[in-house]
Amino acid sequence: MSALTDQSPARFILPAQPLRRYISTYFFLNTGSDETEQEDFLYPEWATVRFAIQGQATGNTIGLTPLAIPADSITGPTARAALVRFRNVRLVGFGLLPLGWYRMIGCPADRWADKVSAVDAAPEFGRLAQLRREIDGVTDPEQIAALCDHFLLKALSPNDPLEADIVAIHQAIANPDMSNVGDLSQATGVAAQRLDRLSRRIFGFPPKLLLRRQRFLRTLANVMEHPDLKWSDALDGQYFDQAHFNREFQKFMGMSPSQYLASPRAVSSASNRSRAQQVGQLLQLLQVPAPLAGQ
Repeated sequence: MSALTDQSPARFILPAQPLRRYISTYFFLNTGSDETEQEDFLYPEWATVRFAIQGQATGNTIGLTPLAIPADSITGPTARAALVRFRNVRLVGFGLLPLGWYRMIGCPADRWADKVSAVDAAPEFGRLAQLRREIDGVTDPEQIAALCDHFLLKALSPNDPLEADIVAIHQAIANPDMSNVGDLSQATGVAAQRLDRLSRRIFGFPPKLLLRRQRFLRTLANVMEHPDLKWSDALDGQYFDQAHFNREFQKFMGMSPSQYLASPRAVSSASNRSRAQQVGQLLQLLQVPAPLAGQ
């Protein structure tokens, strides 16, 4: 992965256009050859696949005992941040949007919410284990992205009638004007009970939590993008006050805003900036599925 720049540990490549409803980005991480252990955060996000080329990492949801992370792993959708420790890591990965989970994994997403698995440890991840073998030995990011495009396009089953509902729910969740589950149901035309079932099955969490997580990450991204901004000035309009936001920060990050600002996060900060430059969004959860060609 020598094509990574000296300025950033990460490179991001968008998938082929037909895959952008299913895959957020391919990413290539190289933390350098320094053997000193580093630590950083993984923010709440959709499912993510990581294939380690080199290095070791441990991690877990903040507050839980660190565990060894499998070299080739998938993390289900997450609602809490994780703390990871690593040294000399190089890896290839990609984000699975909810529709990608539904079409390529297939099992209920809430079964793997806030959990990590080796890709060869469960039958539902068999395609990912096969993809890992397909890219083995390839080092050029553009070539890896092309191989992943080819493999994942073949892995897609024929169009599914549920796809339109999933995209509508995803787009509504990402809408900053969406404040409650009733509005979400009305905007999508999906009845409340069915919306709850689909949210857990496809997105990993109930709809109320999805809206809370989205609101929180909009605020966090605002501070990331404007570091001189005070938290009180960055708050999403749906927060009642600073105390409300502080409680949500503790819920999703496992710490206070001041503890977060005092924590080392050099790798994630540089990677997020690169992601914003190369993809247009700082965080995976702020990326919505691309429309079908012609829409």
